[in-house]
Amino acid sequence: MSKYIPVAVAIILTLLMITVIYADIPGHQESDILPETVSPGVYYHNEPAPMGIADYGINSSSGYYFNSTSFEGGVLIGDLTTFNSSISSCPSNAGIQLNLIYRFNLAGKNYTYWVQNVAIINTSSRGIAFIDNVWNFTSSNSEMHSTSITGNGTVHKSSSGNLYYYGANGGLFGAFSYKQLQLKSVSFIKSGFPHIYMEYNTGNGWVTYDTLNFTFAGNMAADYGFIVNGNQLNSNYLPIDAGLILGGPGNGTDTKAINANMTMYLEYWNGHNYQAVEDAYNHGSDTAEGICNITENYVSYNNIPAVHIKSGNGTPAELYASSNISIINFNPGIASGYVLLNGDMFNFTGSAINLSLFPGNYTLSLYTEQGQKIFQEKYSLSAGKSYTLSTRQTYDVMFNETGLENGTPWSVSVNGSILSSNNHSIVFTLYNGTYNYSVAAVSGYNTPNNNGTIVVNGTSATVNVTFTKIPSVVNNTPAPDYGYKLLITLIITGIVIIGIISLFVRRKPK
Repeated sequence: MSKYIPVAVAIILTLLMITVIYADIPGHQESDILPETVSPGVYYHNEPAPMGIADYGINSSSGYYFNSTSFEGGVLIGDLTTFNSSISSCPSNAGIQLNLIYRFNLAGKNYTYWVQNVAIINTSSRGIAFIDNVWNFTSSNSEMHSTSITGNGTVHKSSSGNLYYYGANGGLFGAFSYKQLQLKSVSFIKSGFPHIYMEYNTGNGWVTYDTLNFTFAGNMAADYGFIVNGNQLNSNYLPIDAGLILGGPGNGTDTKAINANMTMYLEYWNGHNYQAVEDAYNHGSDTAEGICNITENYVSYNNIPAVHIKSGNGTPAELYASSNISIINFNPGIASGYVLLNGDMFNFTGSAINLSLFPGNYTLSLYTEQGQKIFQEKYSLSAGKSYTLSTRQTYDVMFNETGLENGTPWSVSVNGSILSSNNHSIVFTLYNGTYNYSVAAVSGYNTPNNNGTIVVNGTSATVNVTFTKIPSVVNNTPAPDYGYKLLITLIITGIVIIGIISLFVRRKPK
C-alpha cells in the first residue's frame, strides 16, 4: 500500500467505507528539485522505510529501461511479528505490497498507473487478507474514474484523488500457514482492451481475485505492460520502479518488527520464463508504509538472488547489483520444457531460458514437457559474468499407436528413458543417433512390433505401433448334467432306509 492507500482492512470492515489520508513521503513536495534520473537515497535515508526488494532501473554505471507483462514476488516466512500501539484498530498488522507501474499508449498519449497487489497480515492471529489499488499517475493531477476501469472493486474518493479499490472475500481475513506467500500481477490484452490479473498464492495454487479492465482504452496503440525506468521520474516525482516491500498495514502507517525471519525475491516475465531482477535495493520509494528494526542481507533462495530479513537495526541501501550475480542464456533446442539447476525447477517456453542466478557450481538438467531428460551438464558460474549455453539440435520422434481403446495407458522406453500416455501418441526428443526402443506390454493386447531400432538423422521420425486385442476364450464344453447323479443318490438312500426298517421289524418280539 502507499501514501494513498485505503485504511487498514479492519477499519474498512468496521466503517464499510474507505477513507484515505494523504501521507507525504520524503522528496514529494512540489518545491523540491529532484534529478531527472533516479536516486533511491533521496526518498528514504533511514528506517522506518518500506523494506524488501526493489528494482529502480539503475546499476553501477547508468540507468536502464525494461518492460514486462508480469511480475511475481515471493516471500518465505519463518517468523514475523510486528506491533505499533498507535494503530489502535490493528496494532499487529503489517502489509506486503507488490508495487508496479503500468503503461499503455492510446491515440498518441501514454497513460500510466500505479498498481498495487497487497497482502495484509495479522501477525498476532496469523490471518491474511488481500486487497488491490490502482492510482492514475498519468499526470500530477490525474485521477481514477468509474468510467475508465472495471473489476470486482469500485472507484472511491480520497483527499488526494480518486482511486480504484477492491478487498478479496469482502476484505475478510483467512487462515495463513505462515510458510509461503506469492503475489503476481499479469497484464494482457483482451478484445482490444488492456487488462490486469491480480493473483496470490498461499501454498494451495494461484488464485485470481480481481481482473482489471481499462474500459476507455479500446484499440490502443501500444501496451507496454509493467515498466522499470531508471532514466526518468514519473509525473509525481517518484521512481518508475518495481518492488516487493514490507511495511505498515495502510494509510501511511509504519510498524516495528518484533521478530522476523523471512526471505523475499522479485521476478519478472522475460518472454520465456520468470527471471530474478538483476539489480536491486533493499527498500521501495513510492509507498508511505514503512517498518523499522529490520536488517537485510543478500542471499540465495532456490539458486536465485534474494534478500533475507531479520529483526535488528538496518539502513536503506543497495542490496545487490549485476556484478554480484551470474546470468545464463540457455538455448535448449526444444520449444518448451524445464531445467533443473541443482534440483530446483525453472519452466520455460519459446525455445530459450534466461536466468539470474546466485554464483556457484551447478548441474543443469534439461527435460521436455513430458518429463524426458535429454541433456545434463555441469557449470561453474562466476559473479558478474554472463554465459551463453546451448545443446545440440534435437528432433521429435513420435510413436503412434493403433488398436487400444481410448484412455488405455501405454508406455515406450527409448534407451532406458520411459514415457507413458493415455493418448494415441508419445513423443521423444532426441539428438542425431541410433536408439533402441521397446513398447511395454498392455494387458489384453498383443504387440507384434514391440521392440526395434530407430535412426535419427537430421529430421523428425515416426514409429507406428499396432496393438491387437486378444480375443476372449470361449469354452464350448457342455455343462455337466448332475440330474442322474441326484437320482442314483436318492435310490440308494431309499434302499438303505427300507433295509433299516425291515431289520427293526424282524426283531420285534412276538
